[in-house]
Amino acid sequence: MAPTSEGVAKATVCVTIDNEREIAAVNAWFNRWGPRIRCGDNQGCGCCVDIWDVEAPPEALRDLPAAMVSVTTG
Repeated sequence: MAPTSEGVAKATVCVTIDNEREIAAVNAWFNRWGPRIRCGDNQGCGCCVDIWDVEAPPEALRDLPAAMVSVTTG
């Protein structure tokens, strides 16, 4: 993961709306890690994808399926 100066990593989380496993995974992830995540506004269209830029502890990002997370560098 790409750590920031605060010891967290920056990443983009993407969820396909019609994929029930992804929806369940991201909802559980936000419930578990929410207080430790900095999350921007949803950049997805909302009808087929939800996309968030987040800053989170690396271990939080490892909790999501790898296909849902894209680590931001720089």
